Amino acid sequence: MSPHSRFIPKALMRWLLAALPVAFMSLACQAQSPSLPTPHTRAAQGCAVAPSGIVHLEAVARGEVKPDRAVATLAAVRQGSDAAALNAEVARLLDAAVEAAHATAGVAVQTGGFQTTPRYRTVSGQSEQDGWTVRAQLILKSADFIALGRLLGQLAQTLQVEATGTEISGDLQAREQTRLTKMAIAQFRARAQATAHEFGYRDFALRDVSIGNLQGLTPAPRPMFRALVAAGPAEVPVPIELGVYTLAVSVHGSVQLQR
Repeated sequence: MSPHSRFIPKALMRWLLAALPVAFMSLACQAQSPSLPTPHTRAAQGCAVAPSGIVHLEAVARGEVKPDRAVATLAAVRQGSDAAALNAEVARLLDAAVEAAHATAGVAVQTGGFQTTPRYRTVSGQSEQDGWTVRAQLILKSADFIALGRLLGQLAQTLQVEATGTEISGDLQAREQTRLTKMAIAQFRARAQATAHEFGYRDFALRDVSIGNLQGLTPAPRPMFRALVAAGPAEVPVPIELGVYTLAVSVHGSVQLQR
């Protein structure tokens, strides 16, 4: 008999001898009489005991907060047949708007895309190019809603006010996250304690918990500004409506009820 043929039966025998006690224990647990289902009996026989008295809970803390930053998107748009002249004109308008925004205290300025695209018209059922459209975007943000409204009224003489809105700054988000998290944790603990008492238990122990991120940073779909799309002969400030954000933080997890 070769060395390999002698080694394999011995290896199999060792594996079988190691596995047999586990198999017999599993069979004993499965064949346990229904009249002896108590956890203490199963634990005494070495069987796995399913956990009991575990409750899964969730708590949500909500709060309303006014946005602390106004946001406006403007665009310089020109159309015509000379692309180079249009680009130069739009660049001039954008530079003037940026300069005016920098001159307004507390206004943050960001330029967006600068696009030159062909313009088409339909002649006798056929589409043909009819010049160019040049568009440049400007984004303004400020915590001073009144100052930004005045600036928008000024810039609307030469630019299009395309969109307006509000947002919550990073600092305010952090404060609301902390505040609502504390509230949600307190609600979770109170609910866990009340649940324990309702089920006839004295207390509870936390098993696992998860705290969610701040929700509701996008306001409900409703007008936050009354934006001016085209300006009149005079510079009229754009009126700003703050609106309210409803923010929320959730806490969910499980607790072990205790006698």
